[in-house]
Amino acid sequence: MKRYNSRMVAAVFGVAVLGAIPMEARAAGFYTGVQGGASLMYDTSTRATAPSQSAGTTPGSITLPIPVQDSQALSTHADTGWLAGASAGYEWPIGLALEGEFTFRQNHLDHMSANGYSLFAGGDEHSYAMMLNGYYRWHNRTRFTPYIGAGVGEAVIVLNNLHPPFGGGDFSGTDASFAYQGIGGVSYSLTEHISLAAEYRYFAALEPSFTGNAGGEKNIKLSPGYSSNNALLRLNYNF
Repeated sequence: MKRYNSRMVAAVFGVAVLGAIPMEARAAGFYTGVQGGASLMYDTSTRATAPSQSAGTTPGSITLPIPVQDSQALSTHADTGWLAGASAGYEWPIGLALEGEFTFRQNHLDHMSANGYSLFAGGDEHSYAMMLNGYYRWHNRTRFTPYIGAGVGEAVIVLNNLHPPFGGGDFSGTDASFAYQGIGGVSYSLTEHISLAAEYRYFAALEPSFTGNAGGEKNIKLSPGYSSNNALLRLNYNF
């Protein structure tokens, strides 16, 4: 029995020692990864513009529950959404890395309104972002690696099926804008090749512009702001 107990103690001690040995993921070379998480859009203002209408209406307005003058601001609220994407890059031994990324984001639009009246309700806003990112990673003798980064690229932004409360057809549109982001996070080495990271990103694009028809009116122009806070997990494989 004593012999058995001593073997058990030795085995437990060995496992504990192995678990305490620091392990670093490979810090140089090519890597690839996937990411997913939550996207929290900022409440923003949308510029709404409408052309002059036919006789019997006021020039510069459309037949909606509220008059929409040129560049009138509409309060815009989006619900918390989600994102998913993939990336691939190369890291140098000094901790600098360059990466290409593709990420899809989607948020449900709650409303666009002004003066207590809703111009649009429902629908969604989503984007396809193609980014070039740069990172600096602080490698050390632990499994944890903090890092910061920034990226620039293009986002194709889509407004989809915005519902006018008075009926007459939905509004949809697509536009491409310059996009940028700031990145910060901490990765944890699961094995020599695989790491898991918790990450924050501020993502924004220059104000897109959409032109479409809704509620029986033509050539309505909407220009919403587009920026978000993003919390995500990343799983990377280092070759």
